[in-house]
Amino acid sequence: MENCKKLLKELSLLYVEDEKNIRELLKDVLSGDFKNFYTASDAQEGMEIFMSKKPDIVVTDIEMPGTNGLEFAKEIKQISKNTPVLLLTAYSEKERLFKAIDVGVNKYLVKPFTPEKLLDVLCEIAEGLYKENIFVNLGEGFVFDMKKRELLNSKKEPIILTKKELLFVELLAKNLGRVVTIEEIRSTVWQDDIFTEAALRALVKRVRQKSSKTLIKNFPGIGYKIKE
Repeated sequence: MENCKKLLKELSLLYVEDEKNIRELLKDVLSGDFKNFYTASDAQEGMEIFMSKKPDIVVTDIEMPGTNGLEFAKEIKQISKNTPVLLLTAYSEKERLFKAIDVGVNKYLVKPFTPEKLLDVLCEIAEGLYKENIFVNLGEGFVFDMKKRELLNSKKEPIILTKKELLFVELLAKNLGRVVTIEEIRSTVWQDDIFTEAALRALVKRVRQKSSKTLIKNFPGIGYKIKE
């Protein structure tokens, strides 16, 4: 559980529930386990938050006024198929569950449930995200979010990078544990632009200034890698 809590602390969650008392109760109990914990009272508000905040996990009740949880989950999956959706339902009929599978819901939890049980399921989802390398730990507290294509600092805040800087860090994150050659960097980061090793060194210097002086290791004449 301790390892799970470390994973959850790097994730943001959107919880959609029309019953105010339940919504506020779970927020009070669970919000401290996440980087961000957003709540919405219906699918419309939930979609607005999803589009603006881009949470890592979505939890939604199935029975809500207006758009129900199944339809909301379907809309989420159409926008971002890799975002895990957990469906909370008071129903256990096979037809409902089959529909949830068709929509692409990752997991479901039948009411009533305890906050501890919900946290257990969320831990399974978080572990799945890391196993799929959605989040890559670079060391020194830095994490690269493959889904959002963001470099996060130790406070889990995004570091603003230029296009080339982002491509460079993403390339190193995808090849964690090995040296990425200068030629690989040229073809991936510079593509058709004019490339010089001086320009590469300047780029690396900027990335180090924005992150850490020791995060990226240089292998002269060969390439670069994330320091292990």
